[in-house]
Amino acid sequence: MKTFDLTADAHLSAYNYLAYLTKDRWAWEYARRNKELQNHAARGSERDVSVKTSRDGVVRILRPRTPQKLAERWGLVFIPDPDLNAFEADAIWSHYVFPDQVEVNCTPRKPGQSCDIWERTRHHCDVTHVTDRAAREYLLLRSGGCSIQVRCTGMSMLSLEPVRMKLQISNMEAYDTKLKNQKEALKLFTARKTAPKPKWTKTTQILRNGLIALDSLEQGLSRREIAALIYGEDAAGEDWGDDSSSLRSQLRYVIKKAEALRDGGYLVELLGARIGPEVETFR
Repeated sequence: MKTFDLTADAHLSAYNYLAYLTKDRWAWEYARRNKELQNHAARGSERDVSVKTSRDGVVRILRPRTPQKLAERWGLVFIPDPDLNAFEADAIWSHYVFPDQVEVNCTPRKPGQSCDIWERTRHHCDVTHVTDRAAREYLLLRSGGCSIQVRCTGMSMLSLEPVRMKLQISNMEAYDTKLKNQKEALKLFTARKTAPKPKWTKTTQILRNGLIALDSLEQGLSRREIAALIYGEDAAGEDWGDDSSSLRSQLRYVIKKAEALRDGGYLVELLGARIGPEVETFR
């Protein structure tokens, strides 16, 4: 996939962390900018989610203490702090809205048998284990600016008996997408401890510009000011023109797309939820 650099001043460089997000992490970036989600998050309390650490100190263990009806409306196991970005937030999507997420199946580990997936994971990643109210288990793995969500099936990872994890693809109709997501997850094992210089694709550039536009509108900037911020003052000065100018049309598209993603479109376009009518998705 072709990648390229983007010129970023001090303001735009604050968005550099977005460059290597997977689509489910982009979904959180858009969802957390929704005012209704922010209001729902404000109704919660830190005590709603139990936070523990494994005996060896390797894994953070999270579990909701209370029903999460509001979170379920957004496709989340619980609503994390909307002020936290996609790398920092414990945003776990239900497998109902994120059907193609990476899956591992856990089985009993035989005496003397190792688990290569777990050994590599614990040494390369910060690991968060999440159990939802129905006892479904997920992992959130972070390393070098990358973050991957994994669904765990089979034996509980919290059982007293050691488990062995195997990657699995449970839905052959989505084989290509699931395989692609598995390959993305494997990048965690080669990720640097610090995020590399950002490289963008056409898709991630549009997604980034959409977030910049939403934040700028929230701050009261005019569309002319937003165009100058994203595309540069020279481009805005040359091509702002009348309402039919190419730059105005481009910015209208970016804002319309961003608002649609923020207001629920992330479920289908970024998470791949199989709900509602067919819509145009990013390729």
